[in-house]
Amino acid sequence: MECVRDLPLPVVVAVVAGGVVLYVLFVRGRSLPAIPFELKPPAESAPGWAGRPILDAPGIAVAGEPGVIQCYDPATGRSLGRVQATTLEELEQRLGRARAAQAAWAQTTFEQRRQVLRTLLAFVLGHQREICQVACRDSGKTLVDATLGEVLTTAAKLQWTIKHGERALQDDVRDPGFMMAYKRAKVVYQPRGVVAALVSWNYPFHNTVGPVISALFAGNAIVVKASEHVAWSMAYWEQMVRRALNVCGHDPELVHFVTGFADIGRAVTASPLVDHITFIGSPEVGRLVMEAASANLTPVTLELGGKDCAIVFDDADLGQCIPVLMRSVVQNASQNCIGIERILVHARIYDRFVDEMARRMRQVRVGAVLDDPPNEVDCGAMVLPGCFDRLEALIADAVSKGARCLVGGQRFRHPRHPQGQYFAPTLLADVTPDMDITRHETFGPVMVLMRFADEQDAVRQVHASPYGLGSSVFSGDRARGRRVALRLRTGMANVNDFGVNYICQALPFGGVGISGFGRFAGPEGLRALCVEKAFTEDRLPFVKTPIPPIVDYPIRDTEKGYQFTQQIVAFAYSESWWQSIKAGLRLAALA
Repeated sequence: MECVRDLPLPVVVAVVAGGVVLYVLFVRGRSLPAIPFELKPPAESAPGWAGRPILDAPGIAVAGEPGVIQCYDPATGRSLGRVQATTLEELEQRLGRARAAQAAWAQTTFEQRRQVLRTLLAFVLGHQREICQVACRDSGKTLVDATLGEVLTTAAKLQWTIKHGERALQDDVRDPGFMMAYKRAKVVYQPRGVVAALVSWNYPFHNTVGPVISALFAGNAIVVKASEHVAWSMAYWEQMVRRALNVCGHDPELVHFVTGFADIGRAVTASPLVDHITFIGSPEVGRLVMEAASANLTPVTLELGGKDCAIVFDDADLGQCIPVLMRSVVQNASQNCIGIERILVHARIYDRFVDEMARRMRQVRVGAVLDDPPNEVDCGAMVLPGCFDRLEALIADAVSKGARCLVGGQRFRHPRHPQGQYFAPTLLADVTPDMDITRHETFGPVMVLMRFADEQDAVRQVHASPYGLGSSVFSGDRARGRRVALRLRTGMANVNDFGVNYICQALPFGGVGISGFGRFAGPEGLRALCVEKAFTEDRLPFVKTPIPPIVDYPIRDTEKGYQFTQQIVAFAYSESWWQSIKAGLRLAALA
């Protein structure tokens, strides 16, 4: 201490400042690195695999065994084996183990959580082909569609959460107002506990892992109820996430994937051990989820699909617009909640647009990307075996009311894969809002073309549908594109593009109307998985809230007490200083 006192003040200041800088650079700012690990993909995901027979009648139900799921490749009908559905007892046990693991996880730092996400991101980037092949085998999509819809979206979510998640969940300091100026006020985002996600089958990797990313970063444990239609791949995704947790020194019991039929879904949504539910599916099932969740008043986020529109004005750049809209329909056989299911084209360019789309749709090739020769498949299979009658009925209704079916229109029997589940790429022209196909999700490779006369007519036709998830507007006039996009009753809108808002993971994802409510992705999605706790404390330890004797219980003179509280309101909230001064003087007199 004597040595320190003998040092000149500038030297002491320099040493302290240097210490602070070193701490910030090398201690506080230090990132925990990704930890590499390996995980062998299932043998069935290899191209050309033929280790089991092709099913005579592909379907997930097993006669006489209600607790067993028959898994198969929808592109070929080949069996992938059977999976035992989670039992109600197993679900209860898994929820209990998740609850126990979450107590310690809630105390971890954001940097520890980032390390898990970095580890997962490193694995995804280093094993893209394996992940895509597993997803292709289970859902029949192409490698291109798997890369864009499974890997790219997951990598974007991981990267955004790593970079910006902490900022979204930092304490949010608020203005306490004049009356409470001696207080600090803020919102604290605390983990909910155990959250659940019931997700759809169209993107088996991204739909299951996406909710895990947000749940873990927010400090929660999670149970994911995966669709029974993609039960085969769930073990691989679960092992991947659990390995990332384990190699980083955390309890893998934080994450559980369960699968099964409607009974398991009902049990998850009705469980008192679940603190929040995210559901991705149809409006019909979404209503059942809300009903089950209401028993415990469990909060829900519902993403219930869409009937997304694209409005193409006559000044649109068709060289850019047409390829984008082709992808919006053909990608993943249009089994996308934000797939474009209604394309409204200005009358001035309508006929030319129809001719070009018909030419392109005739050339789209369907098949099994893991089993067919290279460069022969543009569009994959349909996951649900029961979708074909519904699609054909919607098309038949449209044709009966005046629409023209220029391409496709029916189930496609593949010459190499007769047990595969394919729908022919289809083009319907001259569709009008009174046709069923404009009000019901197709979730299939059906391009619907509608004609409009002007801005008002386009908006009117769009709003004839009860859905309101996403939308697109194509125009060379930026002001018009922005104006029309903001008029549309949807949760998301893109000008001169389709679906890119989801790659911008800083943005919330969700809809209005029967497309659901609540949001995932972005800061809003992370915060939905937290308890938003309002918090106050004294700014200074010696300045506390006093109770004036005139209103201290028991109140001696209630009339004076009433007058006193009246003047408090006038003093604090009058719009003029003079009124506040007069109220202050009256307060002093009453006190």
